Amino acid sequence: MILTPEPDAVRSIEKRLAVVTNWGFFASFGMCSLLSGFSGAQWWLGLLGYAALVAGFIGHLIINRVFDTGFTGGEISFGLVAFGVSALSFIGSWLFDPGFGSVNLGIGLVGFAAMTTCLVAYLVIKYGLRGSYVMIHSLRGR
Repeated sequence: MILTPEPDAVRSIEKRLAVVTNWGFFASFGMCSLLSGFSGAQWWLGLLGYAALVAGFIGHLIINRVFDTGFTGGEISFGLVAFGVSALSFIGSWLFDPGFGSVNLGIGLVGFAAMTTCLVAYLVIKYGLRGSYVMIHSLRGR
């Protein structure tokens, strides 16, 4: 007797595989370029790293659209934790590393601006301009 998995289970596994492959490619090149840009104080290499990470996010959005899903709770949690750790690391390096120059500061600020832009663009794409405003406004009133 041959057991076949449920179609929803197969679809979930395919989506997970696509997401892991997407981030495995873009995040590895992005982080290598980003870290090289920070360590060598090279603008172009740091910005190339952030461009690769933004491309990974766009790829994830496309995968979500193809599979007609949204971000899972784990993906959202991981994204928030990664953003928080990177923000704390950036602030700590800026405060305590004497070799942290203006090029590194610029790379970091451009990167955080790019990540914030990605978040706002995602909210507008998913909920629309009015829906995003209402959602953020209702959270503020609590």
